[in-house]
Parts: sequence; C-alpha cells; structure tokens
Amino acid sequence: MHLLLRTSLAALALTLAACDPGVIGDPDATPDTPVIVDAPIDARPVETCPVSGTAFNPSLVVNDPTTLARFGFARVMDQLRATASIGAGQTSRALYQQWMRTFDASAATGDCDDPTIDPEHYGLACPRQPEAKLASVDPFLPGGGAIEFVPLGLFNRFDLAPADGSNCGEYRIVFGMQSRTPSIAGRALIIFEGALPNPTPAAGIDACLPVARFWQGLSTDPSPVSRADKLERFYFDGTAVPGFPPVVAAHSYGLALGATAAHGAGQVRTNFFIDSIEWQLREFKLRRTCTNSADPTTCRLAFAHVTVKANPAEELFTGGHPKSASFRSQFVAQVSRLTGASVNALSIAPGDQFNEYESVSSRAEVNYNMFAFEPLPSEVQTKLRQLGSSLSATDILNRATTQTCAGCHQQSSNVALGGGLVWPASLEFTHIDENHRLSPALTTAFLPRRRIILEAFINARCAPATGRAAGELDLGPAAIADAIADGRTVGGSPVGAPN
Repeated sequence: MHLLLRTSLAALALTLAACDPGVIGDPDATPDTPVIVDAPIDARPVETCPVSGTAFNPSLVVNDPTTLARFGFARVMDQLRATASIGAGQTSRALYQQWMRTFDASAATGDCDDPTIDPEHYGLACPRQPEAKLASVDPFLPGGGAIEFVPLGLFNRFDLAPADGSNCGEYRIVFGMQSRTPSIAGRALIIFEGALPNPTPAAGIDACLPVARFWQGLSTDPSPVSRADKLERFYFDGTAVPGFPPVVAAHSYGLALGATAAHGAGQVRTNFFIDSIEWQLREFKLRRTCTNSADPTTCRLAFAHVTVKANPAEELFTGGHPKSASFRSQFVAQVSRLTGASVNALSIAPGDQFNEYESVSSRAEVNYNMFAFEPLPSEVQTKLRQLGSSLSATDILNRATTQTCAGCHQQSSNVALGGGLVWPASLEFTHIDENHRLSPALTTAFLPRRRIILEAFINARCAPATGRAAGELDLGPAAIADAIADGRTVGGSPVGAPN
C-alpha cells in the first residue's frame, strides 16, 4: 500500500539504519549573531504558514559548542536513573559498567552468553574482549579519566514518528569516546535515541504538531544561547513544548518493567571499533527489575542487549537455517519495498526473529548478494516480473543490504543498486566523526529529505488551509491514514525500523 506524494509515502522511507550524524555547517543556515540577552527564551516570531527555508542546523542537527556543553554523558546517565524509580545505591558508574559487560561472557545475567541473547544461534561474537575492557573504567571521573564520552551532536528525527501518533519521533544524542590510555585505543560512538511520548495519543499524529513547530522554529532564532536554553529544556526539563515530557527519561529508551516484559519504543545503539580490531554495531533497551515491585529501593536498571533491527542474518539467505523457509517467504513478499526510484524510497521490515544481535560493518556478512542461494534469487526474480520491474534479483539483494546498520555505515557505500541508483557514501564506518564532519549520505540524501518531511507535515496543518504547491509532499489526513494502515512513520519508514 502506498502513500500519496502524490505518488507514495513508501517512497519516503529514510534508510538511516542507525545512521545518525551531526553537521558542522549548513549552507542554508542563518549565521549566528551576537547573543540576545533581553528576550525570553521562548520568544519567537509569529508562526507562519506555510513554512519554508528550514535550516539543517539547527532544525535537524545541532552541534554548536554552546548547546553541546549542556549535554554531558553523566547528565544523561544520571537522568536515566532518576526517572527509572530505582534504588539510590545503583550509581551511573555501576549502570555503565553493567552495560559494557554485555560484551563479555560471564555468569552474570544479560551478558552476551546469556541464553536469551541470540536464541536463534545466528552467530553473535561473544565475548568481545576489546569492548569488554570498557567495563573496567569510569567515564565519569571529574576532569576526565582514562576514557570520556563527549557529545558530538543532537538530531531531530521527527520523521520517525509513527503515523498513528503513538509517539512523536526520536530525538537523539550522539557521544564519541576520547581515550587517554593506550590500553583502550580505537573509536567508540554511543547514540541515545529517545522516543518522545505523545501526551494525547487519542488525538493522533496531529498532537505532535507543536514538536515539529519547535524544531522548525529554531531556524528563526539567531542566538546560540537562546537555542541552547530551548534544547536543554526540551531534552532534560520537559518545559520547552507545553504538555510534553523531557526526552531524556528512562521510558524513552525502551524501558521494560520486569524481567519478561516487552520493551517500548526508543533505544540506545553503539558503534564500536575498540583497539581498531573490528567495527560492529549493537542495540540496547532499558529494563528495570525488582525483588519487590512495591519497593523502588529493591529495583535496578540495566541496558538489555536486543536485536539490531532491519538486520536479518546471512544464514537465512543461504537456506541453511531452520527459519530460512519462513524468512524467504517474508522477504519475497516485501520485494516491492526495495524497488523504489530513490535511496530514500527503500525499506525492509523483517520479523524480529530474523534479526541478528550484532551488525559487523568491517566484514561482508550483510552483503546478501554473496549469501543468497537458490531458490531465493529465482523467487525474487519472479516477484519482480509480477511487479513489472526491470530490476534484477542482485539489485534487490544489494538494496536489502543498504537497510542494515553495517550496510549503511560501510558495506553499501558507492554500491550500484540498479535503476540508476548508487548508495551514497559514509565516512568509512560512521556518518559523523569526532570532528563533527557529516557523511555525503547525510548531506546529499537523508537530511534534505527530512527537511521536506518536517515542512510538509507543518504545512498540511496550516489554518486556514493554504493548499499544496504542485509536487509538494502530501502529509494530510488521507496520506496519514494510508501510512497508519501500512504501519509506517510520517517519514515513510516501517514503524520500529532504525531508518
């Protein structure tokens, strides 16, 4: 099922599998002017309709030093604990070290050899001794210890809001490791991807309009201090947009209440290259467990290792896994998601039972064209003929690779995808580096599309209706209804995908 563009919202799927960079400068942005000190921080021009000219920085990405100085790693971790209703005895250091121990094998619950992790036996690398060394250090020491995680950027992912308004998108914070010890070398990025709750879900996605307005309005604020104040309140205080809670709260990162409870929306992802051995990406959600649920002092918080979304195991393509047949049926049924005419129009939504617990971007495991054995290629080709597509099965398999973390971060860079498409390049395993450089994929493809979506969502809700210019993206009621029926976000990606 497709959305109107007036062609399709399926063509909007923002394939950013964990690709979440920042930006140093946007050629469309208004240069900073001297700090405004005499205006309240919420003072903004009268909201106009329609909006246009939205700047990448600061309305989609933010990395100015004034703002980032307020987004310390310790502050984020402390607020996760404070909002999780747990005992005061669990420190941020203890929470962090538990998290890093998930890269090791031990008798502790939740480490990578726990039987609940990789239950389908797709081959998770466990233990990862280089990464496990991170559990032996304290990143919260005053003045910086052996390692420190510093903020690289904030990211507006309003486009990831489910079309039904079950939440209002993700608002991300990326940290990069600084090491001061030769015993821990290499690189490490951590991305907190907080899902912002919709305080009035019965009102649907329209209730999220103030959030879209908030971010778009940053383009009209010339003061870095004023913008920093607003963003600090948006992320930490919940007072920037009336009625909305802060982004940084335990529930925003998939918090599950109990040992077996299902996780919610939002997650934290790691992209590690410790000791320069192997780039690999993992995904985590929060879980709270209690010995007495009525007594918060008996409760503890943990980062739970979960599947990497949109990352089906290569064993499923070879046909040698017990779940290969059921995966093959689902994959062929989704071929139409991979036939789009632009890189923003590609998506895949495998059942979670098919996803791996790790995506390795310095090996070719997600180059699915190398692993697809018969009858899968023939079945894909048959489906393409039914769809009237001139693409080949090889094109579809290469397009599926782009949707994985490893594909988007490295394996798909500059790969021809058929139909004249070439996947845009990363910065070699990252889409933002420690110097805040953005990848070509972000600057040429993904950020421009996010801007179109943000503006189209706002403009479709102008009162009185202003109508749409010819060719403008339609995110009005009929298009949203189609997206809800198809399980998509306002940006066109499958709900829950890491795009």
